[in-house]
Formats: sequence, C-alpha cells, structure tokens
Amino acid sequence: MKTAAKNWIWFVALMALVVGAGVFIGNNRRKELGKSFDYSLAEYRKVDPALIKYQELEPIVPSIGNISALAIAENGQLYIGGENAIETIGGETTVVEGTPTCLAVDSEGILFYGLQNRVESSDGRSWNVPSGKAHLTSIDVDEWYVYVADAGSRRIWRFNKAGGEPFEIGKKDWANGVRGFFIPSPFFDLAISRADGSLWAVNPGHHALENYRPDGMPLSSWEASGMRIEGFSGCCNPSHFALLPDGGFVTAEKGLPRVKIHNVDGSLRCVVAAPDQFEEGVEGLDVAVGEDGIIHVLDPSKNQVRIFEEKR
Repeated sequence: MKTAAKNWIWFVALMALVVGAGVFIGNNRRKELGKSFDYSLAEYRKVDPALIKYQELEPIVPSIGNISALAIAENGQLYIGGENAIETIGGETTVVEGTPTCLAVDSEGILFYGLQNRVESSDGRSWNVPSGKAHLTSIDVDEWYVYVADAGSRRIWRFNKAGGEPFEIGKKDWANGVRGFFIPSPFFDLAISRADGSLWAVNPGHHALENYRPDGMPLSSWEASGMRIEGFSGCCNPSHFALLPDGGFVTAEKGLPRVKIHNVDGSLRCVVAAPDQFEEGVEGLDVAVGEDGIIHVLDPSKNQVRIFEEKR
C-alpha cells in the first residue's frame, strides 16, 4: 500500500475516534444540578428581630462625595473621608491630594490619614510605606505609634511618631505562632485596644480577629466562619470592625452586608443592622464607635453615615 493511502486511512480513523468520543461524552455528561442546588443568600438576609438590639437614627449626609473612611475623636468629633477631602461634621472640610482610605485621630486631636502608599497627618508629618504593593486600608494611633494595615503587602506597618524605619507585624513566623495574614480582597482592618494598648487586627481569609503586642507577638485570637448570623461568611470577613468601650467588637461584613456585636470571646452578643437594611452588594461599611457607645456605619451606596443606638 502506498504511503499516501496509509496516511489517509489513519487520518480517517483518528477523526472517527474523536467524533465518537464527543458523542459519547455529550450523551453521558453529568446532568445539570437541579433548582434545589441553586445558591441564594435570600434566606440569610432576614434576621430574627429578637436579635436586633439597635435602632437606626437619622443619618448624617456629608457634603463630600465618594465617602471612603470614618473616624471618631475622643471628644466625639466625627471625621469623614471622601474624594480629595476630609470633612469634619459641624466643622470644616480639608482638601487633600487623593481619596483617604482610612482615618484616625490621636488623643491630642491630630488627624492621621492613609492614602494608597503613605500616611499624612494634620500637623505636617508623613510616612511612606516601603513596598511597591502597598494598599493601605486601616489606621490607628496611640501615644507612640501609628499602625497601618496594608492589604497589598499583607502586613501591618508600625511607624514611630518620632520617625525612623517602620516595623513589620504579621509576617509568617510559625515558631512564634504567627500564621501570617490571608487577605483575598482589599479589606484589612485594625484597632488599638484602649484598655491595654494591644493591637487587634482582622485576618479576613480566616474569618478571624487576632490580638498582638506592639512588638508583633501574638496574644490571642478567635474566629467564626459560617453563613449563619453567628459567623462570618464569604471569602474574607469581617471587612471592618471597631472596639466598644467594654471590649466588645462591632463587626461589618461585605457580600452579605450585616453589622453585629461580638463579645470578647467571639460569641455573638446581638445584631446592629441586618442584611435587608442595606443594598445588596454594598462594600466598605467602615464602622466607628464613640465613648457614648453609639455606632456609626459608613454606607458608600447611600453616601451617608448611618447611626445606630441601642434600644431602650
């Protein structure tokens, strides 16, 4: 048999095998999942009214747009960051270069705000983050330090107010019990405990809150995963949190937006706002709590600061 004929026969045979395999797979593929397998968050948007212990008051509507960050000073003054500005409610609006991603006010009334890769203060000081991946998402300050959460680098940077090189917190160190931060999306929050000066930070990919000494050594942690109201859902939550005067946690979530209060051990205390009180898909629910315990929630979808007070 000639070579050309042999090649033609092999080609026809190979094509027959390909077509036959396609027909077999098409006729024997797994059946589509039925409606009972449809994934829906609808049932989780409702919360037992008995769990909701807060009532909503009239919101604050800032004059600036694209609001992005929130902070409350010790004297109760509210600061809101937005597009190229920071507004002091009842006060003035300060123009800044860029949109602040996070705000904090120290005991002396000095305002600190984070931009993508640097920190600025109202008294003229600034700190640059030593990373080309920097994406700052949270800031808090005490007498000595400025702590900044960097979702891009998956680190917390501790800057000395007096200057000098920053110190890293959160780098993986199994020998000292540090597993590192798992941050699948640009939401990474922190806060300083006013009770003992320790640092709390979200490890969002693990649905955890972790407590550190100022030198980065871990102290304690708790985590709660799950779609039910007691846990944190999705890939990475809570997206934001704030500490109550009694040490409890006000937490806010994205994906399934809800605001809750957890006790020091992580157990659920109550619900502040249920998912059906927010627009679906809203993100960036920054939270802040004053000494009076009133909870402020930044709602970018409405360009408002929503206020929640405990029911009497």
